[in-house]
Amino acid sequence: MPTEAELPSGPRRRFVEALFSYYRDAGRPPLRTIADEIAGKPQYDAFTVSRETIRKMLRGTTVPLSWAVVSAVLTVLCERAFVDPDEEYHVGGFGDGMTSRRQELRDLWNDALDAPPPSPLPPSGWGGQAPYGDEPPF
Repeated sequence: MPTEAELPSGPRRRFVEALFSYYRDAGRPPLRTIADEIAGKPQYDAFTVSRETIRKMLRGTTVPLSWAVVSAVLTVLCERAFVDPDEEYHVGGFGDGMTSRRQELRDLWNDALDAPPPSPLPPSGWGGQAPYGDEPPF
């Protein structure tokens, strides 16, 4: 899971936190295993999901434009955690609505796609300043 310095608070971080929780519940399988299990499922023959894509998703450096990619990763992680991604549960407290893990992650995915990309942090130089600022580093 990326640190807050690597991935600031916001919709993208919330998406990554949710996805990473499924990854943790699945026992943190190797990314190659996840990619191979997706490739072995006939319902995902129309596309592939590389381990690099999965790594970038878990680090928050990319949010796939295709819901099918996210759904495939979620499905494999839930299978490994013995959890039904489509089982409904209460959101929040008493009286709140019902949703499924898949729908909740889809909502977070949409929010992450709709939000502007996170601002890159300035490079750290002497004293936490950018290395080529107007001020000398001494």
